[in-house]
This record gives sequence, structure tokens and C-alpha cells, in this order.
Amino acid sequence: MILIQIMLNNRICFTVSFLFNFLSKTLNTKIMRSIFKNTSLVAFAMSLFIFTGCKEDEPTPEPPTQKTIAQIAADNGNFTILVDALDRTGLLATVSDPNANLTVFAPTDQAFADLLTELNLADLDAAEAALGTAGLRTVVLYHVLGAKVMSAMVTTGYAATAATNATNDALSLYISTDNGVFINDRAEVKDFDIEASNGVIHVIDKVILPMSVYDLLNVNPDFSALVTALGVADGNLDEFTSDPTGDAFTLFAPTNDGFNAALQELQLADLNALVAALGTDGVAEVLTYHVVLGNVNSDEVPTGAVATVNGENITISTTNGVTITDANGRVVNVTVFDIQGVNGVIHVLDNVLLP
Repeated sequence: MILIQIMLNNRICFTVSFLFNFLSKTLNTKIMRSIFKNTSLVAFAMSLFIFTGCKEDEPTPEPPTQKTIAQIAADNGNFTILVDALDRTGLLATVSDPNANLTVFAPTDQAFADLLTELNLADLDAAEAALGTAGLRTVVLYHVLGAKVMSAMVTTGYAATAATNATNDALSLYISTDNGVFINDRAEVKDFDIEASNGVIHVIDKVILPMSVYDLLNVNPDFSALVTALGVADGNLDEFTSDPTGDAFTLFAPTNDGFNAALQELQLADLNALVAALGTDGVAEVLTYHVVLGNVNSDEVPTGAVATVNGENITISTTNGVTITDANGRVVNVTVFDIQGVNGVIHVLDNVLLP
């Protein structure tokens, strides 16, 4: 219908224009001059119609080109330190890449100022001197996800960032959506969904830092029982799992539900009863039975007998998912893989392994 209407309008315009031009050229008699002298309004209306209704259609203007993440950050006066950090670490090209599809949790200048105060550093120069350029680059990349994640897609759980450890494994962060959106129980997302041509920006009020295995457990309430057990066990296991300079390790981590399943099986009321039954040295023996030396990711999981830190073996099978059989013949399932900290990796269990 629209096409037909345009064709009719064009035909009418052509006809009216032709008639008006013809009459104008043939007004050479007194009668015609008299008629048109008294009907000047008609001529005016006709000419107005021709001018307004018959002019050529103007092309629809192109929508403005969307800016990249780098351009948006540079144009916004609240991200000057972030832009400086991106520049220093060679990452401006990454967030300028038109073919990228990224999510950036962008700390404001105030967020960086708070971090510098917290670390007792004067400015970004001092931060780069303390961390090294590579360390600062890791911190910046820890705010970047390798896919565009709009606010409607954000869920509670761990996410892999663009930052990596020494063996090129993607470091994890933890997002909570229980009461607002918080990252690593530290930074709150204050503004969502600033769309760019190559991704999206979410504004946060704190700078987030890569976390140890212990920290990644501690920010997730589903691991509160394990965190408590690490704290009471002999051997300072909370410090061992926190140390970013120690040997890398793999932790098979039971959730709270996993601990509850084991407590029911052992007919114990709660974690306090478990500590009372085993002693703090026995709790340490159980927990170290969940630790394997080396950063073993899901694509590197061996099968068969694998030695743990407490000296006993577990048996890993990949026949039907990934399962672990403990020394008592109990089969435990690995439910989540590759929660990566700076000092090791976590794989989640649905029960407790018993030596």
C-alpha cells in the first residue's frame, strides 16, 4: 500500500506541475489574465502544493555510529584513571577492537582513589611500581569478561575473567545477585548496560583484585562449612589456601550440602560434632585428602589413582561425568569445574571424601 501511495502521489504531482506550467505559458489573452488575476489564491495554493507535496523525498539520515568501550570510557570524565591504566598496560587496543565482544566492570576514579588509599599508594605510578606493569595489567583484565553480558543475563556464581595466572588459566570472580549485584563481596554494580559497539560497560564502585582459593571460597556462602573447617583444622590450612606465593594446588571442595550429606551419613548433628568426633587433627586429615598438588584443570584431570596431600590416594573416573571414589569405596560427584584462584583451582563436590 505504501508503494502504491507513493506512486500515486508522484503521478498527481507530475500532472499538477505540468498543468500549472502549461497554463502559465499560455496566459496571453485578456480573459485568461483576468481569470488568473482574480484567482491568484488558487495559483498560490497550486504552487504551494507543488513545492511541499512534490519535492523529492529526502534520504533517511544514518543513525549515529556507536562508540567503542574505549571511546565511551575516554569521553566520560569518571574513568580517567581506568583509561590511564588501560593505556599503560597496552589494553586500549583490546577495548578499542571493533571485532571484540566484551563486558567491562569499570571502576570509577573514586573507586581507584579508594584502592590507592587502602594500599597506602600515592597514585597510579606508585601502583604500577608496586605491582609491575604485568601485575597492573592482570588487575585491569580481572575486570573484563570475554563475552557481552547484559544485566538481564547476570546470575549468582563464578565467572572466568580475561586475566590469567602464570599457567594461562583464566582467573575467576564471584558474582552475587542476592541484594543488588556485588562482585567478590566487594564491589557493587552502580550502573548497568552502557552499550558499546564492541560490548557493554557496567560501572562499579570498587576496584576488584584477583583472589586466592581461600578468598574465592570465603565470598560464597555455599562454602561456609568448608571455610569454617579450614579455620579450625590443624596445619593452618586457611593460610595455606590463602597464600598466593605457595605451590599451586587443586582443591576438591564440598559445598554446605555436601557436608550435610556426610554428617547425615556419619550420624553427626553438625560441624561442631564432626570436630568433636575427629579432633582438629582429624579434620585436617580429611581436608588434606581433598587436595592434590598442581593446578589441575578439567581438561587435565587424570584417571585412576591420584595421590593427595595427606598421602592417601583417591580414584578418579571420567566414565560417567567425573567421579571420585575415596578410600572407603564411596563415590562422590564433581559438579562444577575450574574455579580459578591465583594459587590454585577449585572443583566442587556434592559430598565429603573420607580417608
